[in-house]
Amino acid sequence: MEAIKIPAIRGKIGNTIYYSANLSFQQVNDMVKRVDSELHTSNSLKEVIQRSLTDNYIKIKDYIVKREDHFFDSMVLAVYDGDPQWTEIRYELNEESFNNVGLLEFSGEEKIFPVDGQHRVEGIKAAIIEKPEIANETINVILIGHSNTPEGRERSRRIFSTLNRYVKPVRLGDIIALDEDDIVAIVTRDLLETYPLLMGNKVKVSNTKSIPQNDKQSFTSLMTLYDCHKALFLTYITLSSGHTFTQTKIKDILRFRPDDETIDNYKSDVVSFWDEMRSCFCEIDDYINNNSDSAAEELRSTVTGGNLFFRPIGLLPFIEAVARIRLAMSLSYHDIIRHFANMNRVVSEEPWNHILWNPITHKMEMRNQSLVKYILIHHFDHNILTDREKTDMKTKYATIFNIDTQTADLQICNIRF
Repeated sequence: MEAIKIPAIRGKIGNTIYYSANLSFQQVNDMVKRVDSELHTSNSLKEVIQRSLTDNYIKIKDYIVKREDHFFDSMVLAVYDGDPQWTEIRYELNEESFNNVGLLEFSGEEKIFPVDGQHRVEGIKAAIIEKPEIANETINVILIGHSNTPEGRERSRRIFSTLNRYVKPVRLGDIIALDEDDIVAIVTRDLLETYPLLMGNKVKVSNTKSIPQNDKQSFTSLMTLYDCHKALFLTYITLSSGHTFTQTKIKDILRFRPDDETIDNYKSDVVSFWDEMRSCFCEIDDYINNNSDSAAEELRSTVTGGNLFFRPIGLLPFIEAVARIRLAMSLSYHDIIRHFANMNRVVSEEPWNHILWNPITHKMEMRNQSLVKYILIHHFDHNILTDREKTDMKTKYATIFNIDTQTADLQICNIRF
């Protein structure tokens, strides 16, 4: 590393002196190395750290290379060895003195490693190889001192673990509200403002899937709605592209904003689904036209359990079943949903009693979502289910009703909607 001077701002928090500065991507590439013996001397522990630090860098590299508006928060870098010098530049403005601005001078012998930002460092290094013209872009860094001694390693490990332990992942509710890349979030957000079933106070905005017992107005929760639309998106993107996508690939797709035509087409697909639901199930339009503050009270009754579609644990598996059937058979929403037009939607009645509703406690059963989905798919065409799913369905059903799997199979086949 060559000798270099970097403008910086000096600060102190607790007993730690730190310096805030900007480094170019090229400087990050040249100056910052991977964590090695700085946190552990044990080879096995070093390997654990290395594995955990490098899993995600390819996605960061792709984000830098593909997105012109890429942006990161500050990285925390530890510096040791060499002879870094701080030169304070004092100046006054409007008779106020500032003494925390200056230059950090590195001799070139220093060693620098990331305490927080390991994936970003590796992503930047990989991105420069693929796209050299980004070398002069800059990223903010916070520089702290490190001593490669037992005490120094302990202190750096504590900072490392604290930063990683207390950093909170972005909550899904916040992603839905703010994400401009995730097509499911974009369309969900749009429909919250434009589609009658979802507008106003009809969707409970929170970071949980459940709806509070005292909520007598909401159709469903925001988290549930997002998951419903995500299930529809998996089918939409597969049918429209002719490719099969894993859940991991879908997550990658949702990281990058598609073109406006794709967004509009997917939105039209979702709208056509909800239009068909409104046309087929009269209680949905009745709910839309009920302007009272208790429009969903009977539909989520604490006595009867209410309506399948007004319970998140019932709505999601129904939509997942529709999406799965459409994916397997390339049918329209009309043809699939009309098949269930006469289905009993009261959760305390057959076939949902004991599966979705506990008749003793008068509470929803939260563990049988996959069984609901399998029963719906099985009723439409049992050949869509895999052998493993059929076995799982019969086993779950037999356990709930305390019967053998052969009897369970017979009862499932005799379910009439």
